Amino acid sequence: MGPFFDIVIGGITMKRIFDNFEEYALLILFPCMVAVVFIATLARYLNLFPMFWGEEVARYIMVFMAYIGAGLGIKKGAHVGVSFLVDRFKNPTVRLALDLFRVAVILFFCGLILNYFNQIIRAQIAMGQTSPALFIPIWIPYSAVPLGMFLVAIRTLEACWHTVRDYMKKRPSRTRFSEVD
Repeated sequence: MGPFFDIVIGGITMKRIFDNFEEYALLILFPCMVAVVFIATLARYLNLFPMFWGEEVARYIMVFMAYIGAGLGIKKGAHVGVSFLVDRFKNPTVRLALDLFRVAVILFFCGLILNYFNQIIRAQIAMGQTSPALFIPIWIPYSAVPLGMFLVAIRTLEACWHTVRDYMKKRPSRTRFSEVD
């Protein structure tokens, strides 16, 4: 893959980090969200201290988890798919063409969302809008959407690569010209 992916950080290669980015991110984000909600709930019911920012942090973490999870769903093939049309065709070439069409639609959608949110985030940076409780720039929570769409696009391309590679392996190696002796 290249020298960058051979770098080892804490015993883990960069390739492993990139291959499992979604899992690692969710492994960090979910316990953080649970801890924030738990502490905020205890603080509220026991009148210990005001934690007015807890709900906002939990909401932003949940949004990031949802969009990162979308990329993970593509990676694992866990998204709901309507296969009644594809299942009607037995020809592997037609099935591959339909799969490539599906990939093109997903990538087009991701591109639209990335373009749209690029405009939104630029406007938010220009306005200097901040979140109500944390007073962080609001473009930071909004960046969950382009991050998720980027991950969906990358994982879709990765799945497409595997599909095409598998098709090429299963395709008969004999051509019309090799049959003539």
